[in-house]
Amino acid sequence: MKKRFCVALTLLVITALAGCSGFVQKENHVGKKAGDATKKSATKKENTVVWAVRENAKVSKKNIQKTNELLVKKGYDLAIKVKKLKTDRTYEKQEIYHDALEKAVKSGEIDVAYVDMCYETAQGEMAQYLQSGLFYPLNRWLHSKEGKAVYKLYDKEVWKGSSVSGKNYVFPNEVYYDIPETVIAFRKDHVSQKLIKSWDGSWGDLFRIMEKVRLGKNDMMVTGYPMMDFFEGRVKKRKYMIDDDIVYDIQNQTVHQPFELEEFYEYLSFLHKCYQEGYVTHRMDDCLTSEDEILHLKHGEYAMAWTAEECLKPADHVFVRRPVCVRGILGEGTAISAYSDKKEKALELMKILRTDDEIANTLIWGEQDAKKLLDEDGYVKDSVERVSDWSAFGLNDGIFQQKEEGITPVKNMREYRNKWIHYSPRTTSRMLGFWPDYSSFYEELTEYQKVLKESVDCFQEDDFEKAYQEAAERVAKAWKPVGKKVQKQITEWKR
Repeated sequence: MKKRFCVALTLLVITALAGCSGFVQKENHVGKKAGDATKKSATKKENTVVWAVRENAKVSKKNIQKTNELLVKKGYDLAIKVKKLKTDRTYEKQEIYHDALEKAVKSGEIDVAYVDMCYETAQGEMAQYLQSGLFYPLNRWLHSKEGKAVYKLYDKEVWKGSSVSGKNYVFPNEVYYDIPETVIAFRKDHVSQKLIKSWDGSWGDLFRIMEKVRLGKNDMMVTGYPMMDFFEGRVKKRKYMIDDDIVYDIQNQTVHQPFELEEFYEYLSFLHKCYQEGYVTHRMDDCLTSEDEILHLKHGEYAMAWTAEECLKPADHVFVRRPVCVRGILGEGTAISAYSDKKEKALELMKILRTDDEIANTLIWGEQDAKKLLDEDGYVKDSVERVSDWSAFGLNDGIFQQKEEGITPVKNMREYRNKWIHYSPRTTSRMLGFWPDYSSFYEELTEYQKVLKESVDCFQEDDFEKAYQEAAERVAKAWKPVGKKVQKQITEWKR
């Protein structure tokens, strides 16, 4: 699935979770069977939390040792041990890791688990897996005195979106953010504030602005590439969301293919005009950038940009954003084993790692002293290698950031996340918590996606109206079986 794809609190002195032991015992639904399994692991150290991850996850034993030493130094009766489980390195067979994880959970040998990402070939499997009885429901703990410190770190809609039948089994992976994406960025020295403010948010009106912009000899009108996700333009309230090339009407709780919608026709019509004028040279979602375009970007020789915001200097641009759609994800989260006899310790560890940045940075970077780790710009030095997989541990917000591949991240990711938690306007919908199951029609879905990808560039044809109509007919035919099945799932889900 598409990932959407990415802010420091005062250090909390955390005591053992003795107060939560009562409801932990009450909510352990695995009963005697789990109890029998945990007897097998009685030889484990009482304070060691065993964390299961994929066998290909990068984990530094040295960092684990340093983290355990720091935990003791800070007065915690805790230690971490990582157990790697067999997995499919080509990301095609979800069941390989999940089968290994199920076996490890039921044996009582692990306490915390990375649940893996949602594979495209096994949509819906993750929801079933999470509620299979292997993992401990977090809801009561999250609203307890101890758990509230973690619950408040993330948007309520993230907790809703990552729940299954109202129950939360995973802590969100901090690598992922729901933020208001930039629809387009205007370069201040090319487009006047008056023109920018005059934009009504529609693509047709943006073309009006383009016609009024005076370009220099070496200027491009717009850099980057058009994206299908943004066909709605800038609106006050989002109506649509695209996931796996399926358009969800989140207000009316229906599904569509793009060519059914008037807004999509208007978007392609706008792109056709831009293409005819030479303003747009890329195909839809074509992220390949030529060396010539890179030079234009570097020298500021453009009026507008579709390029990712992280690649642009904020001081030089006005970013026009659309309302944020907050949606948690099921995959790549961290869960507590329902069979563990150390749930209190595991929950305590989750709280520590997400609220004590010194300990979290020691786990990821092997160092918690900013003076030793950061350069003069406040980023982790290029010479420092990241040897621990922060996605496997679900950590990012309190972690020191490092520049990579031309991307300059925000230094304080926790502040960045909190900024968008309170962002307005925002769009909420029960529909954002729906997760489809493609397992019974994956081949039909991929065929539809193939036809759609081949059809969206009809805006580059000279006879746009004819090309659009022909494309719409092809896509409609491929979409029909997919649309029926997804809509049926939505109807059943609403019940």
